[in-house]
Amino acid sequence: MTRPESPENEPSAQPPQQDSQQPTPQLTQSQVKRLKQPMIAMLFTVLLTAGAVAAFMAMNPEPDTTYERDEDVAEAARGAAEVAGYAPIAPDLTEEWTANYARWEVRPEQGVPVWEAGYVTPSDTFIGFAQTDEANPTWLTAETDGAPSSGAVEVDDVEFEARETEDRQYYILDAEQNPVDDTTVVVSGDASEEDFTFALEEVLDALGEDPRDGSAAEGTEDSAGDGTSAGQQPSADTRV
Repeated sequence: MTRPESPENEPSAQPPQQDSQQPTPQLTQSQVKRLKQPMIAMLFTVLLTAGAVAAFMAMNPEPDTTYERDEDVAEAARGAAEVAGYAPIAPDLTEEWTANYARWEVRPEQGVPVWEAGYVTPSDTFIGFAQTDEANPTWLTAETDGAPSSGAVEVDDVEFEARETEDRQYYILDAEQNPVDDTTVVVSGDASEEDFTFALEEVLDALGEDPRDGSAAEGTEDSAGDGTSAGQQPSADTRV
């Protein structure tokens, strides 16, 4: 017969568990005020700095003048003449034509050394030229962007091959057609026919003129020779 368990053998009751969540601390008004003071001071400093910068900008506005790059082509041509082996052309254009580059450059991909310059025309279009005495078909194709031939034009009794794309024209003075120094000159751009005609005439006038002294390049006869003036073009078989 089973004896009933005494109260001493009964399991004791578990104590109630305490709530694990702690109460959220509450800031007093004075604590909140102390926390806000640095933020207000920082905001005031930022606003004060921005106001000072704005006032300075207002007192020193940017000038309205637009500066245009204008390279000295004749000066650059004088430097190129030391290494070119021919007279680099420096066309005598009007003051309204501004040059944005003038340089002697060796292009390893075609193996061709080139003298070139580019101009902004009075009508705000572009015309540039490239001159070399080592032209080859690869260079010529690259210089004209692969443009197809569109015929020929004659300027001052000198023939230029014309090529064109949708938005650009090219005029090539081949070495065989060059009446002065047997260099090849490519004149290109997006300018008007009037501007191109003027540029081509000035390019022809500049052929053979040594930019270092303003006279015709070596090999050109002067008035002390057979009566040919320095301003006249040398014959076709005269080389620089």
